[in-house]
Amino acid sequence: MNYRVIKNFNKQVLSWNDILYNFEESVVKDELIRYTPEKHTTFYVIHNAYRIKKLKNILKKLGCVVAHIYFNLCAREDILGPHDDDRDVWFWQCQGKSKWIIDNKQFILQPGDLIYVKKGVFHTVSALTPRAGVSMSKF
Repeated sequence: MNYRVIKNFNKQVLSWNDILYNFEESVVKDELIRYTPEKHTTFYVIHNAYRIKKLKNILKKLGCVVAHIYFNLCAREDILGPHDDDRDVWFWQCQGKSKWIIDNKQFILQPGDLIYVKKGVFHTVSALTPRAGVSMSKF
């Protein structure tokens, strides 16, 4: 299976406060935060979401150890463009809505939804509203 969408996987989502606290903690500790101002003025990737206490049970349930928060403060189309990942990824939508296109099929993720995308499968993600979610992997 190249992908799978699970609606209402877990409605106990991370709040904007959880997300922004993790962002601030990463800034204070001078940790990696991906940000591309010339392309996405409000799009960030935080690489240390595994520290969020509320996320630990989700990581355990999925057998994952790596967790990154992706968030947009504004809706922008085509966040990363068509791309594939070098590992299997589980993405848990926590705030707002995003559109995923895989194999010419479109999925709208809402808070609590989870999508699994197998390594090497091309997909496109667009923010439909300000949004935040957690990308998780096993390594």
